[in-house]
Amino acid sequence: MKKLFLFIQASFLYPLLAFPAFAQTEVDPCVGVGPGKEVNPFLDVLCAIGGNQTSKTLGNIVIAIIVIAVVIALLYLLYGGVKWITSRGEKDQVEAARNHIIAAVVGLIVVFLAIFIVSLVLAAFDLSLTDLKIPKIVAPTS
Repeated sequence: MKKLFLFIQASFLYPLLAFPAFAQTEVDPCVGVGPGKEVNPFLDVLCAIGGNQTSKTLGNIVIAIIVIAVVIALLYLLYGGVKWITSRGEKDQVEAARNHIIAAVVGLIVVFLAIFIVSLVLAAFDLSLTDLKIPKIVAPTS
């Protein structure tokens, strides 16, 4: 009986006792940070290098990863082509070179489909890949 009472108490009573603490304020970690206000040196460095521009940094990182993936796939395609040329008509080497070329083309297709899907999802939220905006969550004021 005690266990049942504790379960009912924990399930229904405790959520009602929650008090709104800091729920209606917005916290900006870069406010009050800067020269002469040495609160946290790590936070000073992050805010100095663009802590408020994390969305642009994230967009640039995504674009850099896409460019690196395309370059790697193209290099793999070239490797397959050179391997095909140097195979001298031997069936197993030609088949291995063909597999390299097919894998490189499939990799390029996957990268371009990923770009398309990410752009499509971002367009649904009225965003672009080059200028991502991280929304701030603010509780409604009453």
